Amino acid sequence: MKSLFLMFAFLGLIPRAVADPWDGYNDPNRFASGYDYQFQNLPLKGEVDGARVPWSESYWPRNQGSINIRWNAPGKPGFDYHSPTKEEVLKMSPTEIAQLAPTEKYDLYRGRYDYPLKNYIASSEADRYAPEWAGICDGWSASAIQLREPRAMTRVNPDGVVIPFGASDVKGLISYTAARQNLQSIVIGRYCPFGLSLGFPNCQDINPGSFHVILANELGIRKTAFPADIDPGKQAWNQPIIGYEFQVLGSAQSDFSENALRIHSRLIYVDELDNSSFEPVTGTPLWKSAVQESDYILELDGNGRIVGGSWLTKYIHPDVFWKPTKAIQFTGEYSQLPELYEPIPFRSEIIK
Repeated sequence: MKSLFLMFAFLGLIPRAVADPWDGYNDPNRFASGYDYQFQNLPLKGEVDGARVPWSESYWPRNQGSINIRWNAPGKPGFDYHSPTKEEVLKMSPTEIAQLAPTEKYDLYRGRYDYPLKNYIASSEADRYAPEWAGICDGWSASAIQLREPRAMTRVNPDGVVIPFGASDVKGLISYTAARQNLQSIVIGRYCPFGLSLGFPNCQDINPGSFHVILANELGIRKTAFPADIDPGKQAWNQPIIGYEFQVLGSAQSDFSENALRIHSRLIYVDELDNSSFEPVTGTPLWKSAVQESDYILELDGNGRIVGGSWLTKYIHPDVFWKPTKAIQFTGEYSQLPELYEPIPFRSEIIK
């Protein structure tokens, strides 16, 4: 019977976990204090406060030009285009100016016809050979959680040039600002060498016990969104996490706990836009969300307190949870960006 049991466990017919309490990198108390760790007290479903739903936006891929892409123009060029001179700008209509890149519009707003921000992005950020996943999803996620979505607006530069800014223009500029400054973030979990465990000790990305405790407390009880890198591999896909659902599938065998459970989770996050938008998307059909489904063993002590866990879906779960502990700063090159920020009112959003 022992050999048969081990064979079934090897084939995955009997959920079994190895000893895996969380370590210091995974301690939920580092994310926030005052958490409830008792499994029976934690909601099996939760979502962000409807008035605080983060906005969808492009992650501004580097291989498309980053925030140098003329997303509102035919062909959407991101590289090797001519930015208009002052003489040319003065002859352009607002409709033509609306097709320029976020960086070009911001430079024009400041009366900088030498385009310092656009040129800086071209030399340091935009890269047509960058991996498809490379962009500023971290800046987007942090911005979408901290700030309400900006509305489209029109501004006039020192020479009287009318510059229409779309919502995505402002979101791109804000996201880039956030991505390229020190947000002093707290990270829960461990980035594994080469992206996956590959036998390295204690390297399994975020511990499932920490995953469960943080989701249930932050979203189930406090209704607060936060960012996560949802890809356990080398790629970085940061998304605002806005909801979850847990399903208890039954008891599980564990080398660490006599009170282990098998859990199926649905992690709900805000998804990026394939196409940027001139108008805000929150509360409209353009706003996007997606779901990541995972299975894990949840470890409980004799008192029903969550103390750790192990992933069953090794390649489908978040890499880390994180959150900035410092507000986004608009200084230096970006000191005039707040002049373009007009937030939309809070809107309720149905999370699916």
